Amino acid sequence: MEHYAWTVALTRMISAVFRRGGDVTFVVDELKAVFDPRGGQWMSGRYVPSLLAAIGEVIERHHVATGFIPGEDGAVGDARKVAIAGDEARFRTCPRCSAAALAKIEGCDTCLSCGYSKCA
Repeated sequence: MEHYAWTVALTRMISAVFRRGGDVTFVVDELKAVFDPRGGQWMSGRYVPSLLAAIGEVIERHHVATGFIPGEDGAVGDARKVAIAGDEARFRTCPRCSAAALAKIEGCDTCLSCGYSKCA
């Protein structure tokens, strides 16, 4: 309960930024750059400088898994591979950038070009 207020505020702000759309990859970088003045913690054999940095890493893993950003090896996530390679990969026009790159990924219409997403 000690961190309830800032946790709620942070999650609402992240949600608002993601709903707004566009290039939201900066959120990961900003969160991962936060250092706790009391020191970080070792998690899964590596040092994480703060709880906020850990949240940033979780969001980054999600972005990689869904193909929103490439992984460290440059590979795209399974969801994007399925959308690109599948028979249902008939792309529609994105309402934001007008590219023929709108595909249904995890139940949401997602633009593979600009990142626009509109959940169905």
